[in-house]
Amino acid sequence: MESVGRLWPRWAGYAAGAWSVGAVGVALYWASGGETGSPLADAGAAAWVIAAFLGVGGIMAVSSVRDVGRQMPRWWPLTGLWTACVLAGAGTFGFVMNALQLVFDGTVDDWPRFAVEFLCAVGAALLAGTALAYQRGTAGRCARCGRAHTGTETVKAPPPVSAAPRAVRWAAYGGALGFAPYVAMKTTWALGGSFAGIEGEQVVAEFERNGASGLVLTLERYGLDFTTLSALAGVFLLMGLTHAWGQVFPRWAPPLAGRRVPRWLPLAPAWLGALTLGPYGVVGTVAYLLPPVLGLRDLPHDGLISGWSGWTVAACGIGAFAAYGVALGAAAWSYQRRTRPLCVSPGSPGGGAPSAP
Repeated sequence: MESVGRLWPRWAGYAAGAWSVGAVGVALYWASGGETGSPLADAGAAAWVIAAFLGVGGIMAVSSVRDVGRQMPRWWPLTGLWTACVLAGAGTFGFVMNALQLVFDGTVDDWPRFAVEFLCAVGAALLAGTALAYQRGTAGRCARCGRAHTGTETVKAPPPVSAAPRAVRWAAYGGALGFAPYVAMKTTWALGGSFAGIEGEQVVAEFERNGASGLVLTLERYGLDFTTLSALAGVFLLMGLTHAWGQVFPRWAPPLAGRRVPRWLPLAPAWLGALTLGPYGVVGTVAYLLPPVLGLRDLPHDGLISGWSGWTVAACGIGAFAAYGVALGAAAWSYQRRTRPLCVSPGSPGGGAPSAP
């Protein structure tokens, strides 16, 4: 019996279609004036547009796995699917930050919004998988591996272990280095020092006013800021995506040493992080950081984030997210392509030699 993973090009379209039914229902609820879980302050007409595009995406998802999808102009399903995928991806904005808050604080500010972000992540994955399967299949390639081969009775085998191209590795190093000012700032505060004219005690007091959990406050007292720990975990993910040990568990990870790393394990947080942090950092840099420098907008005036001192603090965070998010997207794309399973003939060495291209 074929595994679920092997059958994904067949069921992804139906799953994406089913997801779109619920997503369209939520969008119509927002369009009719509902506010619970809405990512927009005033959805209004935008929700109608979102519902329409998601509905078309769902129809095209189901069509793509049926004969009607082969009778349409190829660009119809692809346009509908990728447009809906982009919209669903935009809906994940904030998911990573909320997930980190859930880990360290045990709660999130808005549970319905968090649920919508999670469901958008699921939808984006289903729509992207459906679009890729249709795109490959209609181009005469294998829907599973994306390569052209003649074998019909094939199984999946992992590709050779490889590091990312040099350009991607350098981008990853740049993304990691982008966190340096942010980590320095947060660590200084956690140790009770002063950064950009703001004292560590003020930051801790701000955490307490905002209802930070006991875990967060305890970490701060020992000089460990929870966002710094998250940044270090993010750098670890970035390095894993670009180095060979991100595909096979290394010796320093017993008892898993030598085993293949499941592709979804690094790719799921990588794509969520890239979709969340990249746009936040890039848009924040253009819309928030540059205008005061160019004299087009006044400096921020909001509690600790005020004047040039506050601008410096914001720049450390937003700049880090921009550099890291872009690098993470490039690393995730490279990892996904390098680890794409091969279709091989059963019974051949290692599961079978690659089928004839």
